[in-house]
Amino acid sequence: MRIFLAVFPPPGVQTAVHAAAERLRRPDDAVSWVKRDNLHYTLRFLGELGEDGARRVKEAADEAARSGAAFEGVIGALGAFPNARRARVLWAGMTTGAEPLLALARALDAALARRGFDRPDHPFSAHLTIGRVRDPRADWTERLAGVAVDAAARFTVDRLCVVESKLSPRGSTYTVLHEARLAAI
Repeated sequence: MRIFLAVFPPPGVQTAVHAAAERLRRPDDAVSWVKRDNLHYTLRFLGELGEDGARRVKEAADEAARSGAAFEGVIGALGAFPNARRARVLWAGMTTGAEPLLALARALDAALARRGFDRPDHPFSAHLTIGRVRDPRADWTERLAGVAVDAAARFTVDRLCVVESKLSPRGSTYTVLHEARLAAI
């Protein structure tokens, strides 16, 4: 199973982010756009795991979720990695909730390490990927500056999901295998 851990905003917030992404789209823009239902904050990608690995990941998710309480998240500005002039990934940030999300990611990393998983190979960044740019020569500076996500894109982060990803020519299909609930606010 191809496994990752994520926080999914609710459908209304996914719709607001997707609408912003739609305003960025141009014909032949050489971007692989993320489907609305697949928009999420990846806390950790683990890759191919067997049944025992998936079980240990679920345990780690439960432990990390117990480390903190639910919190408010607010979608922030749009941006790009490594930068807008040489974009490879287009994303929506998080204004409110980025610090507690980082704390959750750190708790998850520690819980995974206690169960035999390696530490992550790069630091966590609270971003929701909206598209992957296939032409790094395109400058996205003006387009990103001209589009914003609806200010009402607020949600409660109350669960950490263990997700199986299946790849196909029509895109990724995600199945939530387990939800680890954070304590109520």
